[in-house]
Formats: sequence, structure tokens, C-alpha cells
Amino acid sequence: MSHELINRSPDLKKLRDEGYDIEVRVKHGYLLLKNVPYVNSSKQIGRGTLVSALKLAGDVTDKPDTHVVFFAGDFPCHMNGSEILGLKHNSEQQALAPDLVVNHSFSNKPPGGYIDYHDKMTRYATILSGPAEALDPKVTARTFPIVEAQEGESVFNYIDTASSRAAIAMVSAKLELGKVAIVGLGGTGSYVLDLVAKTPVKEIHLFDGDTFSQHNAFRSPGAPSAEELRQKPQKVTHFKTVYSRMHRHILAHDIFLDESNVEQLRAIERSVSEIVAECHREQR
Repeated sequence: MSHELINRSPDLKKLRDEGYDIEVRVKHGYLLLKNVPYVNSSKQIGRGTLVSALKLAGDVTDKPDTHVVFFAGDFPCHMNGSEILGLKHNSEQQALAPDLVVNHSFSNKPPGGYIDYHDKMTRYATILSGPAEALDPKVTARTFPIVEAQEGESVFNYIDTASSRAAIAMVSAKLELGKVAIVGLGGTGSYVLDLVAKTPVKEIHLFDGDTFSQHNAFRSPGAPSAEELRQKPQKVTHFKTVYSRMHRHILAHDIFLDESNVEQLRAIERSVSEIVAECHREQR
């Protein structure tokens, strides 16, 4: 799936940020909206996938050139089990691409057509899910699935959807710099790490030669188990294990810094200086 296309296309990005389970099949030119709830003829709630042909203008989406969508699932019905005839277009199983088989196509065209793919896919999702939501108010097409990042695409193991939802992606991008060092992982350094690990800085270097002991558990973020404490891990090992679940590039240095090894900070010091200089330029 192309996360880059989603990030560059406001309509697709809005779908993802709102919690819809979308997938882009760039090679075959389709947009999928998965896990859409609907009611079947037995008046039971099922989940299916809406599929739209995807029109692109280079590396971003263009205005949809068709109002028709495909659907993988049973034909959607009203609460009483009768078909939603206003959607009916065609019902036959067909393979649109490898591993992409649909059962129906729907036609619902608003005046003027659809302005973008967010407009198109949410309209169909609303029509299908309405009867299901009436039967069970907890049912929704906005499932907020985990969106994993591809290797080389992000420093995170999964996409930072918080920045886009809060409209601060441009602010977060200013932190896409080189290296940051955290010297000492005690009651201050561990909380600094908790914050820095959630920024797109390229590398985070941890320096501490101490063991992670029981008293550290009461002055650090998170809650280690008694079994973890019994293992007496080094601090850098413990915190790298925890935060590498989110950030890909955390490097552990199990040392106390002194005159004999302070040179390890030189390259990192330059990256920190760049961050400070950038902040000063912004303040001006």
C-alpha cells in the first residue's frame, strides 16, 4: 500500500485520519475502504469492502471520474432485510485484480458528482452502515486500524496519525533532523526520552551505565513488571526495548561519559546545535 500517495492526497489522508480502514492498490488503480458495516437479508450485521477505481494526477488523487463503486460482501439491506434498491447497479462476482474479488456494484450520484474520494467513499459508507448503526449504535466504519509504516518510509514503526489529526504535521517536520543524545536516564532523562521518541528525529542515542533498578520504576514513565525488575537490565537496554516498539532508530550506549569517551558526543552535538539554530530562526 502506498502511504506516500495517501500523505500527498488530502482526501485520502482525511479518510485515514478519520479512522477509516483504507488501502490503496496503486498498481491496479483501486481504493479500498474496508470493514464497512451493513445489514444483510437475514437482518444480521456483516462487514464488507467498498472498492473504487482511483484516478490520479501524477502522484496525487484527481477528482473521481465515475460515481460507481464495487462492493465485496452480501447485498446491503434496510433494517427489515429488504434490499437498498436505490444503490442497485449490477450484481455479479468479478475479479478486479489478484486477491480482489467483488460481488456487486452500486450507483448513487449526487448533483454535480463527487468532489473527491473522501466525499465519495464516506457517502457510500454512510448509506451502507446506517441500518447497521440503527440496529447497534456501537457499530461504525471508523475502526481506526493500526497503520504500519514501511521500512525507509518513516522512523516510526507505525504512521504518526496524531500530528495529522491535530494539523501540526508541518511543526513536527521541523524535528526531522539528525541525532539527539540523552545523557542519563533517571527521573528527568527518561521522561525526555518519552517525549523525544514520539518525534521524527532520525536517531536517538541513549547514554547511561547504570542498571534499571526497583527505585527507577517509581521515577520513570511506564510500569515495569516485578519480573522485568528481577532481570536487572541495564537502563539503556530497558528503555531501548520499550521505545523501539515505536521508534526504529534508538541506539543504546551502556557507558558513563567521561574524558575517555566524550568524543562519542561530537557528531550528535552538531545535530543538537542545528535544532537550536533552527528554533532561533523561527523565533525571529
